[in-house]
Amino acid sequence: MKKQIYIITILFLLLNTFFVSAQTQEEELKNNQWYVHKVTLNNTDYIAPDNEERQNFHNESFGFIDLYNQFYGYYCYTFGLENITFLEDNGFQATHWMSFPLFECQNNDNVNFSSKYTDVLLYQPSDLIFQYEITPVDSNTKELILTNENGDKAYFYTSYLSNPIFDLEGVNIYPNPVSDILQITLPDTAKERYDFKIYDINGKLIKVFKDKTGKQITLDIQDLNLGVYWLEINTHDSNQRGLVTKIIKK
Repeated sequence: MKKQIYIITILFLLLNTFFVSAQTQEEELKNNQWYVHKVTLNNTDYIAPDNEERQNFHNESFGFIDLYNQFYGYYCYTFGLENITFLEDNGFQATHWMSFPLFECQNNDNVNFSSKYTDVLLYQPSDLIFQYEITPVDSNTKELILTNENGDKAYFYTSYLSNPIFDLEGVNIYPNPVSDILQITLPDTAKERYDFKIYDINGKLIKVFKDKTGKQITLDIQDLNLGVYWLEINTHDSNQRGLVTKIIKK
C-alpha cells in the first residue's frame, strides 16, 4: 500500500511539474516583447538586416495583447494573429490573420526580409497553428522559436538585433570592401571555436565556414558575386544570435 501511495505521489509531482513548466512557457510568451532575428523558410535561413531604417521602426516587436486576444507584430507594416487558443504541448492556434495596408519600408533589405517573415507566419489562410519554445540565453535575454506546421521557423529574442547575445569587442574585419580574401582578427579573449556565416543582401544563408580557431581567421570568398553581404560570427554550432556586420565584395 505504501509503495502504491509513493508511486501515485511521484506521478502527481511529475504531472504538476509538467503543468507548471507549460504554464510558465505560456506566460513568458504572453508577457514579453520579442524581436525577430532570423527565419528558416523551406529549410533555408534568412537573417534580419540591421540598418538605420529598422532601428527607427516604431514598436518593432512581436507580442500578445490580452485585451484583444491576439498576437501583433511589426516589420515594415503591422500585422496580427487573431482569436488565439492556447493548446497543449506549447502550441497555439489563430483563426484569422490581419494586417494594416500602410507599408512604411523604403529599404529593399527590409522589404525582402519582411516577405520572408510573413511567409513563416502566414503559411495558410486559416486555422494557423504554431508550436513555441522559449529558452533562457542569459540572465537578461530569452529566445523564442515559433514553428508552423510546415516546419518553418521564426527566431526571436527579448533584446534587439543591435545588442547581440554573442559579442567580441575588438573584432577587426578587413579589407572591406574585399576582393577575394577576408581577414578577421579576433581579440586575445577569443578562445573558443567559431563559425562564420555569410548571407546575401536578402538575408539568405549562402556560405558557411565552420569550426575556425585562432586569433587570425582567413575566409576565401572568391566565388561570391560582387555585392553586399551580411557576415555573422558566432561560437561553434550555436543556434543563438551572433555578431552581424555588413561586408562588400568588389
